[in-house]
Amino acid sequence: MPIRLENHILAGLPPSDLALLAPSLHVVPSPQNGGPQQHELERDHVYFPHEGIVSLLAITPDGDTIEMASAGRDGAIGPIPPFDLQDGVLVGLGALRASQIAVARLQLVMGESETLRAAIEACGDALLLQLRQNLVCGGLHPVEHRLPRWLLEAADRLQSDVIPATQETVAQRLGVRRTTVTLLASKLQEIGAIRWGRSRIEIFDRALLASEACTCHAALRDRMGARLPVDRPAPQKSVGR
Repeated sequence: MPIRLENHILAGLPPSDLALLAPSLHVVPSPQNGGPQQHELERDHVYFPHEGIVSLLAITPDGDTIEMASAGRDGAIGPIPPFDLQDGVLVGLGALRASQIAVARLQLVMGESETLRAAIEACGDALLLQLRQNLVCGGLHPVEHRLPRWLLEAADRLQSDVIPATQETVAQRLGVRRTTVTLLASKLQEIGAIRWGRSRIEIFDRALLASEACTCHAALRDRMGARLPVDRPAPQKSVGR
């Protein structure tokens, strides 16, 4: 059954290019709609989120994790050249609804459409920007500034001030212990920036939260905005099965 497009990349394609993709796009719904649960996705597919977030997590042999990059409805994520998943794991968060396509099929379609190829390459560049910025941020900025940054970026990708995530989930994204997130979240809540429930975070004062974040959020937003659409297009098209 066709779905209304909310993904900026798909919605921005000309009808002829979208028609090339449509037969190979399949909708991936969340196993538990609306919850904060995480669910692993197929590594040989590219995902165009319509709702929710897809993250690429690095996992150490000891089982520790950290987020390398993510995408919401503003982009796409997966093994997109020049972006290499390497040993990363793709994980959907919350009420994920995305269109997926096998990377081998996507590469064939890209050979038939210069517009699609340019859009996918822009997504790959944006993922590389995130990877580099996250590397700098993780090495130079303390977690008390990285946590507000992550919350702001998650809200940007969700286009919502409510983020369906547990403290354990956020700790995995930041590569820290859950107790660290608990302590820092309490401080942000005390100053009135957020309210953190059992399985969701609500941003109360975005400006205040931004004042607590490192400069990476604004810097990355501006750099990615030059590559990806920043305004939500009118969802007038339908595609997928």
